Amino acid sequence: MGEIKGLLPLFILASGFLVSSAQKTVCTQEALADIVFLVDSSWSIGSENFQKIRDFLLTLVNSFDVSPDKVQIGLVQYSNSPHTEFYLNSFETKQKILDYITTLSYKGGGTKTGLGLSFLLKQHFVKEAGSRAEDGVPQIAVVITDGQSQDNVEPHAQDLKRQGIILYAIGIKDADMEQLKEIATKPHEQHIYGVSDFTALQGISQSFIQVLCTKVEEATRQVSQVPQGKVAL
Repeated sequence: MGEIKGLLPLFILASGFLVSSAQKTVCTQEALADIVFLVDSSWSIGSENFQKIRDFLLTLVNSFDVSPDKVQIGLVQYSNSPHTEFYLNSFETKQKILDYITTLSYKGGGTKTGLGLSFLLKQHFVKEAGSRAEDGVPQIAVVITDGQSQDNVEPHAQDLKRQGIILYAIGIKDADMEQLKEIATKPHEQHIYGVSDFTALQGISQSFIQVLCTKVEEATRQVSQVPQGKVAL
């Protein structure tokens, strides 16, 4: 637990700088990505803290230009078992996603993060669910959890990474740092966020959005350069 708190100064300083600039970070319109959020809704969170997760998700979604040919967003809630809230191709507008998240219900249960990760790969990062991986569109998963998983996470995270999916891990309060490292893409300092409590989530929102936007924009540029290279040949 001490390790996760050790990450705090870096992230709070980063978010403090961005917030003090009084400018909300918004990704460029050129950004192209498929992003699926895997959200812990176990009993340890509680309904009051789950509202803070909703608010965090709303802030993140609001930073993207959402459409079928820009950024697509999916959402899975998990506890004892994973539950699809919506797929990448369920909603074509940002407002519909924001409306859905506003009324997102809290499930409760255990913490089977490994099962949730496996579910992402089989049910969400597939063409039928709206994944554009075949077209070279960046595939990103964001895992938000507050505790230690009751099942093994590493093999499932590795399966996602082998498919080229970038994994971010956001650990809240009692999240297990070693498991966050097993989940997240390397380098860990760029893909793991730790906060001491749920209230601190909004404090990292702007810095996390900045990192996510940068990653998406870099990947988008790489994708756009591929066809040009083929034409040049």
